[in-house]
Amino acid sequence: MLCVGCALLIGGAALAHGRHTGRAHSALRTVMVTAQGERQPLAAVPESITVFSARTLRALGIRSFDDYASKTPNLSFVYGAGSTGISNARTVAIRGISGQNLFGTSGATGFYIDDTPLPESLNPRIVDVRRIEVLKGPQGTLFGESSLGGTVRIISRRPDLQHESLRYRADGGFTVGGGSADGGASLIANLVLAPGRIATRIVLFGTHDAGYLTRTYPAPSSPATTDPYLVVPRTRVGDQGAKSIYGGSLTTRIRLSGALGLQLRVMAQDTHMKGFPAAFAPLPAFKPHYTLDRAFNVEPSASDAWVLPSLEIHWRGDKVRLVSATSYFYRHNRDIEDSTYGTQQILASYYGVTGLPAQPFLWDQEHYENQFTQEIRLTFKHVWGMSGTFGAFYARTRSLLAIPPTYAQGLVAATRTNTVVGPWPNDLLWTDYNPALQRDFALFGQLYVPLGRRVTLTLGARQYWLHQRADFTANGFNNFGLTPSAPQSSRQSGVNPKLALSYRLAHHSMVYASAAEGFRAGAAQAYLPFCALPTLPIGDITHLKSDTLWSYEVGGKTLVSDTGLLLSAAAFHIDWRNPQQQVALPCGGIFDINGHRALINGGEFELQGRVSPPLQLRAGIGYEHSDISAPGPLAIVRIESGSSVLGTPAWTASLSGLYTRALGAGLQGFIEADASYTGHSRALLNGGNGTFAIRGSYLLVDFRLGVRRARSAVSINVRNATNTRPNLGDIGYIGYAQYTPAGTVIPQVATLEPLTVLLQYRHRF
Repeated sequence: MLCVGCALLIGGAALAHGRHTGRAHSALRTVMVTAQGERQPLAAVPESITVFSARTLRALGIRSFDDYASKTPNLSFVYGAGSTGISNARTVAIRGISGQNLFGTSGATGFYIDDTPLPESLNPRIVDVRRIEVLKGPQGTLFGESSLGGTVRIISRRPDLQHESLRYRADGGFTVGGGSADGGASLIANLVLAPGRIATRIVLFGTHDAGYLTRTYPAPSSPATTDPYLVVPRTRVGDQGAKSIYGGSLTTRIRLSGALGLQLRVMAQDTHMKGFPAAFAPLPAFKPHYTLDRAFNVEPSASDAWVLPSLEIHWRGDKVRLVSATSYFYRHNRDIEDSTYGTQQILASYYGVTGLPAQPFLWDQEHYENQFTQEIRLTFKHVWGMSGTFGAFYARTRSLLAIPPTYAQGLVAATRTNTVVGPWPNDLLWTDYNPALQRDFALFGQLYVPLGRRVTLTLGARQYWLHQRADFTANGFNNFGLTPSAPQSSRQSGVNPKLALSYRLAHHSMVYASAAEGFRAGAAQAYLPFCALPTLPIGDITHLKSDTLWSYEVGGKTLVSDTGLLLSAAAFHIDWRNPQQQVALPCGGIFDINGHRALINGGEFELQGRVSPPLQLRAGIGYEHSDISAPGPLAIVRIESGSSVLGTPAWTASLSGLYTRALGAGLQGFIEADASYTGHSRALLNGGNGTFAIRGSYLLVDFRLGVRRARSAVSINVRNATNTRPNLGDIGYIGYAQYTPAGTVIPQVATLEPLTVLLQYRHRF
């Protein structure tokens, strides 16, 4: 991969040098990023970055994280490697670096909206976005939030101080097998309150995606209320997993002087899912089934609501720019899961409870999170011949993961002769309360030192200080009584350096090499007494170590041909120490545990640009070979030396093209098609008592066709044209996993909507 990439880049550099024109220069300048604190051409940044401009987002019909993630080489995501349930369970891996703290307070991948760090499981709707940048490799020397494997940045549009505008979009359509209509609308208004000084930008949106799962249930008197494998008449209920999303933002920008300005914004989003949006994926196929056989006519659900007020202050001098970003983030997730059959099975098989009246068991899990952040960055250019960024960061994150009391009617009578737990005095089955706190303070910076006309040396460092605290209390029959409060805490500090060297081959071509250390905070975790294992010390659970890595990268970028086609290639080697991986122990408890070492090697290649006047092309391919070379405590769940990192595919690839043509009478037709491929990966099943399964590879195909005229456009959008049913990860049961008569776990997995067709209309004033 490395040799092929180098050959392509060197050849491209020669072509670019020999055929450079003003047109190519203009094309390059349109691909701008702020990855290093200042606007720069993408080709001038010595690191691997995947960028989606506003035009690309619109052309590809990107609406959510899943859409752009599947089109980014060496970026993967999986559900079930974070919290239990589904609304907060997604984790993001860049170059195979995966995993998330169980409480969601830290992850392997940084995630930003503008200058505000947020949990990586967040899925903001892509509306009024200027661009998305996916930065590969550790980014802790440039951004306040620490970043182990990379950072995803969503950069929104700022209010325009000069021009008023109004845009709206409306669409409607259907999903194959859906139980309701699909539709949505958005409105973006820019109001100039004082020309050149004050403007407000209003964004409102709402969407509804049809549910494509079917829930079935037998008659209340049927023996199938306690035996899921009886073949009996069942009532069917469709539209399960239907998703409604509403939100928006209100942003006011004030220019106090020519150099000083501020921006106030409140952003919010509310997502509600009718029915628990996860499908059964029976083994060994591990493929989603869209029919869910339940015991009773009770409807589960999931929701995710968050609000983000923020204040940004910008000051710009001749050579210096200062940015202060203050924010407060509040989020509430709730998952209500129907685990009736699984709860019945565990009560009978493990706890020895018989004679309990047939009844539904809806397990309710709530997750609260609030985070205050303050980040200050000073960026300077051409001071004593050098440029750079220095900053300070503080964050305080509080989270609470809790299951309110779950009751079993008739438990007192059914346990009078119980010998596993003993007679129980009330109907309380389970309740738990898991608060956590993290304080993070860091100083960071990156310096760019020119060594002659073509060579630039980059020096960076991050000094961090961390404090974490966590607690766990639980009670109920299934917990064998009360687990009293026993807070655990940890403190960590250290320095992460970075070194890079870049060489400019031609005006728009470069090669570079870098070495950077990444860091992710450890955590204090509460211990569950009934999870004791003779080969797993308690300290391996209660004190999760921070994990660190050294990432070594070589790569290059070049602009080729008169059209401005940009090519980039990179190869990397990662040495990952104390890798944090989430595992489900035989007791059913889910924990993060450290391995000893993992090695990852790979590369990526991307191209984007206009290959001819009517045709734009975008392509990317990524490969990563991961090897947990020293599993250490991970061996407790049979992770062996040579195992790949859980949940991360070796191959990712995407290809898209946009063709436009004038049709006369002021009309312009367009057709866009894209395909994205994600390879297979290995999963350690939640609730599977050490069972491994393979998530199959999948190919997603979308296309759009339509016409534009002046300020309007109408199009037909086809999503998941091949009606693929991808397995996006094994969701950890909130209650208890369901098993087959043979004792094999039945995983519940996240998946995507089937084939969906939407008719869309856009207009701007």
